[in-house]
Amino acid sequence: MTKKLKRAVPNERWDLVLQFDEQEYRLFPVSILYWERDWKKLAYPQHMKRFMLTSDAICWDDIGTVDAAFLYDRSIPIEPEKLDWEVLRLGYKNQAPTPEDKHHHVYGVFLARFGRQPFKLDESIGGGMAERGRGHDYSLHELLLAPEWKQHFVLSGCSWAIPIIESHVDEPERTMDLLVHEACLRNGV
Repeated sequence: MTKKLKRAVPNERWDLVLQFDEQEYRLFPVSILYWERDWKKLAYPQHMKRFMLTSDAICWDDIGTVDAAFLYDRSIPIEPEKLDWEVLRLGYKNQAPTPEDKHHHVYGVFLARFGRQPFKLDESIGGGMAERGRGHDYSLHELLLAPEWKQHFVLSGCSWAIPIIESHVDEPERTMDLLVHEACLRNGV
């Protein structure tokens, strides 16, 4: 029996987080396709993150198609508690110079689509080992209660995500899927 794909979400380490059925998650390294099938375009995020998903396959235009059975066989199981670390960038932008730092004041928003607190908002000031940044993780409900979340999205360069979140607040699964789709089209920029 072939497993059916429900979702595929790229992370920022060139993997796909695959959801099979309701609660089975697996990690597929896209480098397998790069090396074994010579799909060199997948080395570029603007190509790797833009694919069509069906329950039976993933297809990259002008690159190729890989079926669900291959993806299942070549992926590894991922434990639910580790899904918090599998993130897709929604936006990341340096706002320097600021009063805090002349060169490095970066705001970021990342989405752990399958995590318990999927919204990861961070701020990096100065960079390096002793930087002065901060970060917070939120569920959708917690995000909406955070007073500065919209401003953080704007500073991170992903203001496009605000109307998606606001217009689908009662549909968290749809909200997440729409954010993933749009982030893949934009490649986090």
